[in-house]
Amino acid sequence: MEDHVNLTETEDSTVLELLDRLLNQGVVLCGDLTISVADIELIYARLQLTLSSVETAHQAGWYAPILHSCAKQPECQHV
Repeated sequence: MEDHVNLTETEDSTVLELLDRLLNQGVVLCGDLTISVADIELIYARLQLTLSSVETAHQAGWYAPILHSCAKQPECQHV
């Protein structure tokens, strides 16, 4: 996979084309969240959002079948 993709290569790029490129390449957004009161840290969370097509997620090793919505249903078949 490429490390850097110029999403505005042409002036004729549409939102659909940009979304298609993002899903084909995959995007990972990471961040930290700290909630504090009176300078006392109460809650800390590390967040990671992965946005891609299912095929891209499989290829990159991001896909976790256990997180699939039907993972707890015995009649559900996973690929």
